[in-house]
Amino acid sequence: MLSQAEIDALLAGAIEIEEHNGQGRVNLAELLGQEQAPQKSHAVERNVQAYNFWSPDRFSKEQMRAVEMVHEDLAERLTTSLPSFLRTNLRPRVVHIEQGRFHDFLKDLPENSLFHVITLAPLPGQMVLMISPEIGTVILEQRLGGRVGKKRDRTLTEIDQSLLRGLVEHMLNDLKAAWSKVVAVEPGIDDTTVNQHWVQMMMGNERMMLVTFELTIQDVTGTMNIYIPFGMLKPIANDLNPHAWIAGRKEKAVDPAARQAAVENLYQVFLPVNVSLGSTLVSMRELISLQPGDVLKLNTGIHQDVPVMVANEPRFMGQIGKQGTHVAIQITGVARLAVESEETRAVKTG
Repeated sequence: MLSQAEIDALLAGAIEIEEHNGQGRVNLAELLGQEQAPQKSHAVERNVQAYNFWSPDRFSKEQMRAVEMVHEDLAERLTTSLPSFLRTNLRPRVVHIEQGRFHDFLKDLPENSLFHVITLAPLPGQMVLMISPEIGTVILEQRLGGRVGKKRDRTLTEIDQSLLRGLVEHMLNDLKAAWSKVVAVEPGIDDTTVNQHWVQMMMGNERMMLVTFELTIQDVTGTMNIYIPFGMLKPIANDLNPHAWIAGRKEKAVDPAARQAAVENLYQVFLPVNVSLGSTLVSMRELISLQPGDVLKLNTGIHQDVPVMVANEPRFMGQIGKQGTHVAIQITGVARLAVESEETRAVKTG
């Protein structure tokens, strides 16, 4: 057994031993190093990735891609709707998406940023929409028809906030349509404020999904950020995949029994059917002087087809006759007036 001093000397390479054949002396430290070197060469290098325990990722890449596709669709819709609202060219596009803490995202925002707190009922919680101040100023210039001036980093007044809120309200329909392939929502604005501390207190330090849009208006480029809390997307986490978004929501299959019941109910609906025998034109004097037994000459002949009115609309043509002791009409065809009126309506609505 070696003492502590001998162990230290061995590790330091101070102890040498003779080889078994007596041909020389060998340093134990060098010998041990040579034996360990080949083992190190065969060691497998591991790819180590950093993991942030304070802000872990909660959604998979497919779910992140699904959210990105929803907002790419939103960008396309805003490209159509916003230029007519702002009376200028505008083409937003998604440039970035990431996950993180809301507190960390707020650090990079200027103090005069305007926040819009939006709900997506029936999803829980609230999300936040923020338009960068430089773009917000250009939007105000467009809506007010003038120039704010060189000082574009001024504090927004209540009128400014109200005008920008109107822009976001205009975007809610597009937001609803973009999410419709994943879930049916009813967007609404809960609050509009420039107070970052109030927004942070309301949203807490919850983990968020950040979607950043690039906006360019009149040679001014800025961003629009949408912060979606994980709690809001958790109920639809299973539906967040690109395949479901591309396919869209499946339409409800038609129940044959329910359809047959609806048709049978329609069969029982009663509609008034009238036959117009003809018409004539008389003066007021002749109309007042009419007596029982007087005859009015109509504009139709005996063998001429007359229109059959269904719910006061001409639908068929027919010949007047008798069936037994009753006056009857025999359908001879479809009323041309009905066909022409339907074509006219189609042209007007088109």
